[in-house]
Amino acid sequence: MSLTGKIKSKTWAIQGWIMLHFGRATGNQHLESKGAASRPEKTLRRRGKQIKDMFRR
Repeated sequence: MSLTGKIKSKTWAIQGWIMLHFGRATGNQHLESKGAASRPEKTLRRRGKQIKDMFRR
């Protein structure tokens, strides 16, 4: 995975974490659920790229 790909992947994961906790802190259920729903997707995307890189070597 390239450096820019790693940065994008980590940024997406952090964004989901921030939305989840900011939604909890403010009592905004929509924002909280949106953050919770986006986290697994971003984790899977990052894992998929790592697996793809393993087979390239």
